[in-house]
Amino acid sequence: MLATLINNTVDAIQTSKKIFVDTFVKHEGLAKSLNEFVDAQTDYTKKAIDATMKAGNEVYKTVSDRTFYTDTMKAMQESAQALLHTQKKEGK
Repeated sequence: MLATLINNTVDAIQTSKKIFVDTFVKHEGLAKSLNEFVDAQTDYTKKAIDATMKAGNEVYKTVSDRTFYTDTMKAMQESAQALLHTQKKEGK
């Protein structure tokens, strides 16, 4: 649902750019080039939004899982113990 809303917003903005070009750029070749650029922007923007949403969903899945926190805490404890063990050896 959110992706549809965002994509519709992108389409509305890009369509307004094309209307602007068609209205104010009278040279046919230049107008064609600018409209192709707007099409490329549209494609890029939608892909960037999709990638961002996918990454966001994956991060949410990871951090909302309890094992993420238990694994992180375990790794921190192991690192702290290794550091303390190293410091004790150097102190002797």
